[in-house]
Amino acid sequence: MPKTRAIEFAERGAPPRSRRWVLSATALAWAVALWIVAVDNLAFWRTLWSVRDDSSLRGALALGALALLLWTLFALLIRLLCWPRVGKPVVALLLVLAAVTASFIDRYGIVVDRGMLRNVLQTDWREAGDLMTASFLADVTLRGLLPAALVLALRVEFGRWRRGAATLGAHVLLLVAFGAGAIAAFYADYAAAARNHRELRHLLTPTNVFNGLHGLWREQRAAPTTLERVGIDARRDPAPAAARPLQVVLVVGETARAANFSLGGYARPTNQALDGKPVVYFNNVSACGTDTATSLPCMFSDLGRERFSAAAAARRENVLDVVKRAGVAVRWIDNNSGCKGVCARIETLDLSSAADPALCEGGECLDGVLLRGLDDALERPAAGDGLVVLHMKGSHGPAYYRRYPPQLRRWQPTCDTREIQRCSSEALRNTYDNGIGYTSEVLAGMIDRLEARSENQDSVLLYVSDHGESLGEGNVYLHGLPWLLAPAEQKQVPMIAWLSDGAARRLGVGAADLRHVAGRAWSHDDLVPTLLGLFAVRSSLYAPAGDIFANARPAAGPSAAAR
Repeated sequence: MPKTRAIEFAERGAPPRSRRWVLSATALAWAVALWIVAVDNLAFWRTLWSVRDDSSLRGALALGALALLLWTLFALLIRLLCWPRVGKPVVALLLVLAAVTASFIDRYGIVVDRGMLRNVLQTDWREAGDLMTASFLADVTLRGLLPAALVLALRVEFGRWRRGAATLGAHVLLLVAFGAGAIAAFYADYAAAARNHRELRHLLTPTNVFNGLHGLWREQRAAPTTLERVGIDARRDPAPAAARPLQVVLVVGETARAANFSLGGYARPTNQALDGKPVVYFNNVSACGTDTATSLPCMFSDLGRERFSAAAAARRENVLDVVKRAGVAVRWIDNNSGCKGVCARIETLDLSSAADPALCEGGECLDGVLLRGLDDALERPAAGDGLVVLHMKGSHGPAYYRRYPPQLRRWQPTCDTREIQRCSSEALRNTYDNGIGYTSEVLAGMIDRLEARSENQDSVLLYVSDHGESLGEGNVYLHGLPWLLAPAEQKQVPMIAWLSDGAARRLGVGAADLRHVAGRAWSHDDLVPTLLGLFAVRSSLYAPAGDIFANARPAAGPSAAAR
């Protein structure tokens, strides 16, 4: 007597299942690929549409052909991930990754490349928390978590390997046919877009993430495996017995752009706290990069922007090591997310989560806490000359409203939210400017402390930001764009110098002399020779052309500088 289907299932120990929610691995790959191409690449298609050279029917057909080609390509790649037991979890993770990437691109106008991924991997929980807004989480839920949950809930049939191989072979042939046809018909259109708009490859999700990770891997692989010493010939001449110690305070700003400094001509008095102090402002200074993970190690490295790579710098000594080797006491005091390896071999104090109820809340501190750190450094001076590096929290976004105390809300209305895209341009700029005003207050406090000790030591304060910031210009926010694509707001940074009278006599250069060279084009590359020059360190690393103080020194010598 023939068995019924129910009896067959019972004998196998499994109940009959409905096939309503059963999907083949191939169908799953096509469906997920369509979702990613259409939903997670809105910025890519929007940018491509806006920069297309041909607005005729041919241009629309070129975009349509590219969409079909990408759909086919992504479906093939996803199908290669669809194997029993691991296929659904991997595809679900891919959907979440694509949604997170797309959300950041759409919200802030950024691109995803090697530098951006390096910055993401090196950020801390406080900076990451500023980006976890309600609208971001809702967007990721709709575009990533819900589709991923659906994939995990579906029954997927992977089939026999022979049939799967045949299906993959047919898919490859289809991709080749689509690719050949699209290239033959629209090669000129695609080549022009790729050549003139390199940002497109950094917008295409999720290939931008994997290309960036591959770039980081290659960078790490090519870097030296042991610490490379530099400036091993560094030395200083013995100081005269009657010479007072030289104290150099280097303040590294965060996300401060030159465009909003009134010392450089900005209409608002954002630097009012420095009025009456003999500071010199340098109005043509370019950063080494557009993100902290690049700029911070680069400005202390002898490699310079053109030769710099983060992996190489991480395995190479920097100017702080050289100055320390020459006999200068070097300290790093941090109120940010770390020194990115720059301070690995020097004395370090982290104040970013200090127990100070007046300045610290929610696991982070205002930059006023650095004044306490500077007091501590000045009250226990080294036997000889010293260098103190103060790393600010500065104007790091998107929570600009948390970078200054409430009493300094000078310009209103303000953007008191991390959802900066929802604020008006006026409110966002007001909030950012309030943060620059607070930075000026902190710098003025540092100068006051150095000036108060001018009878016992010669002092120099040098402030320079690590990179700039976009505040919605061109619908771009925050920072981190590749150098070739980044606007001036992300690359041009403020720099300020102050010297005590004793330091001016000692160095043979005063504020008036510095103003003569303040308009020249300077960059982060000039920090290494400037620090070496300040401490009169003799080394093969020293390049006189980049020493700001040496270039300002009058030919007549120290007596002229003291005027």
